[in-house]
Amino acid sequence: LGIMFELPVLAFFLSRLGVVTRSMMKAGRKYALVVILIIAAVITPTTDPFTLMLVTLPIYLLYELSIPVCKK
Repeated sequence: LGIMFELPVLAFFLSRLGVVTRSMMKAGRKYALVVILIIAAVITPTTDPFTLMLVTLPIYLLYELSIPVCKK
């Protein structure tokens, strides 16, 4: 989970290299949410939805924070 907090930094460097663009990240929001939910389901030790959302929300907010960080 700690690695996920590096998502804005990774997005910044990938946008500098031209691998990721702001419009690409905006268009991929639906798919990113699904992937984030899958990762959160694997990470969480329990099966209750509260814990799943407790892990999913910060990761998704970091994804949304990564969009303005991208330069292009």
